[in-house]
Amino acid sequence: MRDEFLDFIKEVQATAHIGQQYSTDPYALDNYKLLAQSAQRMLASYTENAIEPRDVYIDFEYPTPQPAVRTLVVNDDNKILFVQERDSGYWSLPGGWVDVNSTPSEAAVKEIFEESGYVCELERLVAVFDRNRYLEVQSIYDVLCFYFIGKIVGGAPKPNHETVSVEWFELNDLPPLSRKNTYAEIICAHDIWQKKQETYCE
Repeated sequence: MRDEFLDFIKEVQATAHIGQQYSTDPYALDNYKLLAQSAQRMLASYTENAIEPRDVYIDFEYPTPQPAVRTLVVNDDNKILFVQERDSGYWSLPGGWVDVNSTPSEAAVKEIFEESGYVCELERLVAVFDRNRYLEVQSIYDVLCFYFIGKIVGGAPKPNHETVSVEWFELNDLPPLSRKNTYAEIICAHDIWQKKQETYCE
């Protein structure tokens, strides 16, 4: 369920941030600055964050959702590839942020190799999820996650500095997941692929 109050704070911050970036009227700039400061205080108080002020969009010229990728790599036994994260100890589909000068599909292939050691070929894009619709505790950042289906064409299991283990799991017996993916997203993406449905986009 969406946190409407957090959404409101984020929208106010985004509006104030954009106004300060693009407005040329000195009175409007003063008002946008005050609006930004109020929203920062609200966010710090609401999230009980000790750091104040806090600007969600401080590194953005124009605030937009961040793109990320995850891939369901399925083997011949219909098992799904997962990597165990070094920092959390929980499991996730291989994936991460889409880097500058990289497409989502390029990022997906790169992340699979870096995190698991496997060389993968993507079959198709199955879904684009708004991650905040699936998290139990909503993030202050908006993320659009591209879910792909892939298959192994080479390599061997080899964790990297971000992962400690590489394993295959049945869909009905998944391991404890990190916040980077949810059961609902994985099941939805797998269902779309298995039933050969059209790509789902929120």
